[in-house]
Amino acid sequence: MRVTMKKFKNLLSIFISALLFISCDDRATYTWNKDSLDNIINENDDKMILVDFETDWCVWCDRLDEDTYSDNRIIEFAEQSLISIKIDAEKKDGPDQKKKYRVRGYPTILLLDPSGNELDRIVGYRPPEEFLDELIRIKKGENTLADLLAKHKSKVEHNPTELSLARKYISLNYPDSAKKHLDNIYNYQNKKSQLDFSIVFKLSQMYDQVGNVERSIDILEHIVDGGIDSSDTAYFYGILFRSKKNNDIDELYQYVSFSENVERNKQSYWQIIRMLKKQNKDPELEAECYLKVIDLYDSDYKYLASLLNSFAWRMTELEKNLDIALEKINLALTYGEDIKMLDTKAELLWKTGMTNEAVQIIDKCIKLDPDKKYYKDQKNKFLGLST
Repeated sequence: MRVTMKKFKNLLSIFISALLFISCDDRATYTWNKDSLDNIINENDDKMILVDFETDWCVWCDRLDEDTYSDNRIIEFAEQSLISIKIDAEKKDGPDQKKKYRVRGYPTILLLDPSGNELDRIVGYRPPEEFLDELIRIKKGENTLADLLAKHKSKVEHNPTELSLARKYISLNYPDSAKKHLDNIYNYQNKKSQLDFSIVFKLSQMYDQVGNVERSIDILEHIVDGGIDSSDTAYFYGILFRSKKNNDIDELYQYVSFSENVERNKQSYWQIIRMLKKQNKDPELEAECYLKVIDLYDSDYKYLASLLNSFAWRMTELEKNLDIALEKINLALTYGEDIKMLDTKAELLWKTGMTNEAVQIIDKCIKLDPDKKYYKDQKNKFLGLST
């Protein structure tokens, strides 16, 4: 049979497409064990256990799935060294496991030994390379709680080692144990004629993390009075912590009005936004501050799309700046179509009276995740139907 050049090209195109489909279909994926954590511990002999605490609404959990668990290096390490399980902290036995392992935020990734004892944890999102470095470190037993305790035993009054140990207790959510070591360092520094700025400043931050903001403020004021705060760092954090302690934004809002330090202004605005949201009494000012803080981020900021989505959704809750929020969510979607961002856009369209457009967007969400009841409820809400 004679094959023309046109037919040959068509056959070649089909063949290449088939190869691409097969290669994509055979792509390695991260393996998650479906058994219960208790069963995994009882039946495991030699591998570390990775426990990923997540929730349905956690944006950074989704990002971890997309960026990190999809990385071939992470998949290869997991296949060789880990048994992995996901736990939704709000469903089934998730709340009990969350309490047992002292989980405060998401994602929190625990690394347990084969008997179920915690070796260490990774808190928050990490890109693939950082995540792999942490897995390797923990597997080697470096900078784990056991490792730091051994180092501290040989250097009882070595402040940097004791700081590292306190920091580890904080990450493991053992505030009382952390405070014991912070108090040791605090008492040691108080005996010195000259404060070590790098030590006492870290001390002030860590006291805040264990809930002793009064001690944090005391240390920061001591630094300022001692004349060793050349960059006004302690001065700024003193304002930040006083606003937190007194639940009053006035001093912080005054600071940000004249400060030209972009990073400190970001911290200031986020603190003000958190306090206003908690107080739930000045939505106008919260919306104003939210708009100001997102404008401080450059277009090449890695997580700009997620930031814009958070802003846009909060505006739907406050019912402020809806037109601007729609512009921002459209900008976020130029970085890639994401189901949570589409949901935000649908909500904004509905709140601005564009019901038909909102339904079209939420239909996309339903198509992307047909099993999720939330998106169907959203559509019913837009159409004025009961859920």
